[in-house]
Amino acid sequence: MGIAFQQSPHVFVTQRDFDWGQDQAAIIALVGRYFSDFNGNGFYPHRDEVVLREQLLAVPSLHYLQRYIAGAEARGLAITGLGLAGLAEAERNALLYAISLSLGYPTSTDQRTQRVAWDIRARPGSAQKSSFVTFSERVGSADMHTDSSFYPMPEEQFLLYVVTAAACGGGASLLIGVDDIYAELQRTEAGRAAFTLLSDTALPFRVPSVYAASDDQVEIEMAPVFERRGDTLTMRWRHDSLIKGLAARPAIDTPDVGAALALLNEVIEQRAPRFCQQLPDDTLLWVDNRRALHGRADYSDPARHLIRIRISDMPNAERVGPSGISAD
Repeated sequence: MGIAFQQSPHVFVTQRDFDWGQDQAAIIALVGRYFSDFNGNGFYPHRDEVVLREQLLAVPSLHYLQRYIAGAEARGLAITGLGLAGLAEAERNALLYAISLSLGYPTSTDQRTQRVAWDIRARPGSAQKSSFVTFSERVGSADMHTDSSFYPMPEEQFLLYVVTAAACGGGASLLIGVDDIYAELQRTEAGRAAFTLLSDTALPFRVPSVYAASDDQVEIEMAPVFERRGDTLTMRWRHDSLIKGLAARPAIDTPDVGAALALLNEVIEQRAPRFCQQLPDDTLLWVDNRRALHGRADYSDPARHLIRIRISDMPNAERVGPSGISAD
């Protein structure tokens, strides 16, 4: 695949350059042998996912795609013309599940449905709901964030597949590298102090009600915003989750914490360089969820439809959190 730089040296956009041939049919048949119930065409982490992953990686197209993404050294990678447009929902989602399993282990971070493939599209009346809804369920913009910031073990990567781009021309995908945020913070004394505080202090992230175990339960995850993993700087970030978490844990909401979060949010939303592009139908976007923040530009078309799958580097049976193995 040829790589073209798009506004960021760490985010690439390219076209699919391989032929699926008979591989799509083989993948669908293989996945179908493991799942007697497709869970509303959303699938779930299978108890035999390790064995299934090995079998899927023996399919040439998946093996090629996995090696290409792993070797790209990108924070984000968009592949246009993936070749899934026009397929039935169950077949399309089976292929997306297989792609995600070839890259790692897809998780069911929704505690209620256990679905792996999550539909990102506006729900009727979602803007009027009083519950803490997630970005996935409404039109409009989405602030920059990392996925699963409010869980004990945020997934290391995720996929977005564009079923239908917004006809209004909005809803562009936004990506910011964590290293670019760090560099911006280091320009000022206040920024350096904010980075230190947000690295050393565990803060409360509130789980959005759509992901919580029940509507009435307030769930909180305590974690720092920045973490070093060897030479790699990683981040978990969702500003609204932090604000609501601090409201539930007011003793932690000190003036220094409030000032640090406000400064960081201003850097993220207004200053840090970002990738910004509306991706067309049948595009697959892979994102490093530890080293990049993502969001979307404003849009008004309720027909916009993406599918998201979060992916862990370790099997679900070894993870801590709500994403467990569902028995087939």
